[in-house]
Amino acid sequence: MRKLSLLFLVVICLVFSSACVSKEVPVTETYYETVYRTESYVEYGEEQRVHIKPAWTRQAWVGLGFVEWEKTESWSFFEGYDISLAKDSESQVELTLWADSSAWAILVVDLTGLGPLSVPPARSPLGEKVVIEDGQTKIVTDPASEEWLASLNAIVADPKRILYLTTLNQYTSRKITVITTGVDEFMMIISTPPSISPIIERVQLIWQSKSVEERQIPYEVEKERTVTKIEKVPIWEAVFGE
Repeated sequence: MRKLSLLFLVVICLVFSSACVSKEVPVTETYYETVYRTESYVEYGEEQRVHIKPAWTRQAWVGLGFVEWEKTESWSFFEGYDISLAKDSESQVELTLWADSSAWAILVVDLTGLGPLSVPPARSPLGEKVVIEDGQTKIVTDPASEEWLASLNAIVADPKRILYLTTLNQYTSRKITVITTGVDEFMMIISTPPSISPIIERVQLIWQSKSVEERQIPYEVEKERTVTKIEKVPIWEAVFGE
């Protein structure tokens, strides 16, 4: 009887050790989730070109001080251009010179927010005027000319407004490119010796519209979560626990 009980106990142990049952087990798993971030980008339109003409012109007996003929006399042409057509775009102006251009100097100035240059007094040379006193002809300083020159110098003395400056001996090509992005209006000062033919054949505005757009960019983020899995465990573990 005692041997029978011992045999029964052995059988029971074998059954418990070999038999398995299903059990829910919590586990941590890694997964990837697609999320989106907003990204800004610049979109450009097609390049556009148009020939432009001056919105206003001035002439005066003044010259750019660094040119050689300043030792004698200089005649300057002042041309104002409205390029607000290309506002908020990346723009440039292309100047085409006549092939037979001789001595010249060109200064391009940003006039955005200033408006047109005032009309200079009709004097020759600028800054002086001829008067007759006691039957004698005299050349005296003209206050109106001095005031006009002062207003001009106040503009060209600001380095932030200088867009381009060059002379014939510094530039040998027939084309000059001036970057005008952010400029609504500019003035071109063309200084030459007296009796020189015009040197600018044409002026072309080139611009490319741009806009800031947004787009959604997908990317994956690693995350963790707890899930329940069914595993086979020995029956004794299910009954008595780990």
